[in-house]
Amino acid sequence: MKRALTILTLTAASAFLVNAQFGGVFNKAKEKMDAAKQKAKPVSDRAERVAENYTAWTPQEEQEIGEATAAKMIAMFGIIETPQLARYVNLVGQSVAQYAPRQIPYRFGILDSEIVGAFALPGGFIFITKTALEGMANEAQLAGALGHEIVHVSERHLEAAIRSKKNSSWAVEEAKAKTSSAAPEVLRRRADAFLTEMFNMRLSRDKEDGADERGTLMAAQAGYAANGLLEFLRTLAVVQAKPENQRALGQLLSTHPPFDERVNHLAPIVEKSDKSGKTLEARFRSTVK
Repeated sequence: MKRALTILTLTAASAFLVNAQFGGVFNKAKEKMDAAKQKAKPVSDRAERVAENYTAWTPQEEQEIGEATAAKMIAMFGIIETPQLARYVNLVGQSVAQYAPRQIPYRFGILDSEIVGAFALPGGFIFITKTALEGMANEAQLAGALGHEIVHVSERHLEAAIRSKKNSSWAVEEAKAKTSSAAPEVLRRRADAFLTEMFNMRLSRDKEDGADERGTLMAAQAGYAANGLLEFLRTLAVVQAKPENQRALGQLLSTHPPFDERVNHLAPIVEKSDKSGKTLEARFRSTVK
């Protein structure tokens, strides 16, 4: 079946091209931010919030905000640039992303962080931490986790949640942006505000459940075992019980529903899914472990 063969027929060369584009975008964003530090004057006036704060971003705005925020995250955590591993994560991500409801250029990177997490940024920028990757058992689990984040980007969940907060740091910066002509500085402040909200934002339960469901189904469409994300969540539920792991799981625990509740919601959906998908454990271990 063509669907089931997707994960086996995508080439490493195509993933390399995606990774090259990913790095190029970040370099461009970093250059913009560095130039802003030298040239832009700080905006100190407190502008009033404007109605445009609740208007969906244009494709250009989404891309610019995503670039600046991704560059900021790389500056904060560092990024794993091992060519084989970077190509591999992009290969898996692109395999799943082709089934996303909204088709934009999706780019995947690995943050050099000791926390367990994954992050969906505007414009198709998706990160997973090296610690999350190391805690997985097979490629199907990676596909499911990336699928969850792809859905958040595709459906613009975080954007909508942030723009709806009337007193958020994002709302303040959007208002300031209407009065400032220092474009690079505005972009930098927007990235700062977006990250502040993202690290503290708890999306609604229906959006998180929807991302679990749709991400799982997208991974299955790509030919992966449908239980990938479910098994990873079960692993995290066990890991959470140990006090020494609380720090590493802090962000996931504060911004997502409890792992056991996510497992209970997702299990019946996985049970009804096609059982012919692949886990590709050997390929995962040879690359990641």
